[in-house]
Amino acid sequence: MKDEIDSVPSEPDACEIKTPYDHRVMFKTLENPLRRMIVKSIGAFGKTKKEIMDELSITEAQLKFQLDYLVKMCYAEVDGEKCRLNSKGLDELLANIK
Repeated sequence: MKDEIDSVPSEPDACEIKTPYDHRVMFKTLENPLRRMIVKSIGAFGKTKKEIMDELSITEAQLKFQLDYLVKMCYAEVDGEKCRLNSKGLDELLANIK
């Protein structure tokens, strides 16, 4: 017999809730041309910071500023030198960039 506690849906992760605020944040994120280029550069497989800077000819400070924003808004993850879009970043940002 299944325990009742197992059937209670878990609370959604804060990065998964879709509200009007989330949509405004997504559009604000996509409005910035450099941020769009960084998201496109990271792509579905991720890249190192150096690879992104070399590809886009940007400084480390420019990249750090934009990555900090993407991480804060729950779109990306940075692990040492490796940058990756999380599922929210892939679904909401990369999927909407041509």
